Amino acid sequence: MEAKPVDPGEFRSAQQEQWNTAAAGWKKRSDWLDGATSGVSERLVELAGVEPGSRVLDVAAGYGEPSLTAAKKAGSDGQVVSTDISAEMLAYGRERAAGAGLENIEFVQSGAIALEFPEDSFDAAVSRWGIIFEPDGEGAAARVRGYLKPGSRMAISSWGPPDRVPFLAVPMRTAMEFLDVAPPPPGTPGPLSRPTPEALSGLLEGGGFSDVTAEETQVDFEWASPEEFTTFMQELIPPITAMINPNPPEVREKAWAAITDAVREHADGDGRVKMSNLVLLASGTA
Repeated sequence: MEAKPVDPGEFRSAQQEQWNTAAAGWKKRSDWLDGATSGVSERLVELAGVEPGSRVLDVAAGYGEPSLTAAKKAGSDGQVVSTDISAEMLAYGRERAAGAGLENIEFVQSGAIALEFPEDSFDAAVSRWGIIFEPDGEGAAARVRGYLKPGSRMAISSWGPPDRVPFLAVPMRTAMEFLDVAPPPPGTPGPLSRPTPEALSGLLEGGGFSDVTAEETQVDFEWASPEEFTTFMQELIPPITAMINPNPPEVREKAWAAITDAVREHADGDGRVKMSNLVLLASGTA
């Protein structure tokens, strides 16, 4: 089966619907997610040069990261504008900010390619596994660069190659094989679309950023059982559910069961599933 090229408008519309649906799962597991991924948020804020008093733009912030991390760093004299395509994810971001007592975050619903701000509005920009979902990532980066003051930096993250990101690769590969779905065309936006330092750096370079650097880190996830892993996928990861959920109920059930079985191979003697995953970070100067 040959994969169809991505239609940008249709892709963005589907993304908005999928992430609205996934917001409940992210709300349910936000503490768990924060515990595993806080280091990535902190490093992005550092790479972007966020300081007390900074005005920061977060592109495709989802449930509010690294917006909340940046807001804490920017302090009461700074401000973060947290943007996302999903109204439901932003609503939970607002809830989290209020719960943390952060009053220096503004939440704006917008896709990355449709952002509208005056020139030189921001001192820094960040995007944690966000802008990589935009079909025109380079165009979105160029747009963001225009909103940054000269010399400011943007920092973004992606996941590494599939063989280094098992929490995504195992269920994706299993679902594609079970459903006989062709892999997406190279460059299709998504969590594994910028899997090398060169590819991720190229997004910023294509947007006109200079002095681009890249580095690696690691995120470790742990689930109590293969069944919990599958529930996590069902509730939080749209690229997986978008493949499986359009099928008839009996096919969906068997596909999810196949994922559970595949993940069982990664369980330890106590049945716990532990996966270490490579994260790429890139930053550049406007």
